[in-house]
Amino acid sequence: MTKRILSVLLALVMCFTLLPMTVAAEDMEDVIYTDNRGNQIIIPGGAKSCATKVVDFSAGDPWTNDERAMNPDDILGVPDYDRNADTNYLCLGAYGSVTLEFDIFITDGDGMDIYVFEIGPAVEATKVEVSSDLKNWIYVGDVDGSLSGVDLNGKVPTDGKYKYVRITDIEGQSSSWPGADIDAVAGLNAKVPASGSTWANEELEKADLLGLIPECLDGADLTQPITRAEFAAVSVKVYEALTGETAIAASENPFTDTTDAEVLKAYNTGITAGTGDGTTFSPDAILNREQAATMLTRVYKKTAFDSWTLSTDGNFALTYDKPAAFADDANISDWAKDSVYFMAANGIIKGVGDGTKFAPKNTTTAEESIGYANATREQALLIAVRMVENLQ
Repeated sequence: MTKRILSVLLALVMCFTLLPMTVAAEDMEDVIYTDNRGNQIIIPGGAKSCATKVVDFSAGDPWTNDERAMNPDDILGVPDYDRNADTNYLCLGAYGSVTLEFDIFITDGDGMDIYVFEIGPAVEATKVEVSSDLKNWIYVGDVDGSLSGVDLNGKVPTDGKYKYVRITDIEGQSSSWPGADIDAVAGLNAKVPASGSTWANEELEKADLLGLIPECLDGADLTQPITRAEFAAVSVKVYEALTGETAIAASENPFTDTTDAEVLKAYNTGITAGTGDGTTFSPDAILNREQAATMLTRVYKKTAFDSWTLSTDGNFALTYDKPAAFADDANISDWAKDSVYFMAANGIIKGVGDGTKFAPKNTTTAEESIGYANATREQALLIAVRMVENLQ
């Protein structure tokens, strides 16, 4: 590395400019950080937008002999290079590479999307790649110049979300510190992954990566019951994932109680016909399990049968091995039974408790009070994941 020799004055200046201007508090406030070239970089949410785990590190050859620059974990978290001790950074070595994991999804937004914080006044060139699965990597640019960031625009799909970043040295300079010396890597445009109950988080992350979480559930408490309007939006996402097409909202709104665009897409696609006489949708009503089964079965029929419409639904029989009747079969509405058993046969919507009951709808005041047959938002998203994985 060729950036060690600095004047005493420059060193003193940098001691102050390297300090965050906004300290990350317990609620993870944004951090405004001034890098070694005088660029003020806003790190949204502070540490939560920086790399949190080193997945892999391959030191270059040659590599530094200085142990202070050898710990890959020093690249994690917010920029914290200690100039006085010359610590808290990682030397990649000539053509070395590090793969980092983030707790957030890095997305394409305004301006730069990923920033590589190098120490010293010069920037040694690195190649930047992103991935959502550690298998498929997308090259998004080189860091080389006064601004050490890359913009994902035009290089990744517009709805792409990436938890992994790989940084590779491409200069390979030979000195006491060959290759780039990195303090931290931050996602400047990010989406917080959906989260709910601990048991559901892995599947919720799948739902996020599959693009099944609609805007109306971004940042929502996913442990709460899902409304009819919210589930309509989830169903539209499932339809789009299965077909690769974009759903179009109905040009004329048949409902008197909602103008929600996702509901109108669901109506236009045939996923729902509304409630009562069809002039209302009851968007804020809590969805029950037999309604969920029916709406998703319609999504499947729409994708499986070219000429299917909701009005001709009776002409399209589903072929499947019907499982044993649920103990509460008598409580399943006649219009929902085929959908319920089709979903159960394909492992998409399972029974409750020991699996012998389906809990199609609330039938008593006591059941209503505890939400016995209500579907939660996280349950709905897990169902959506199974739908895409099992029937795609």
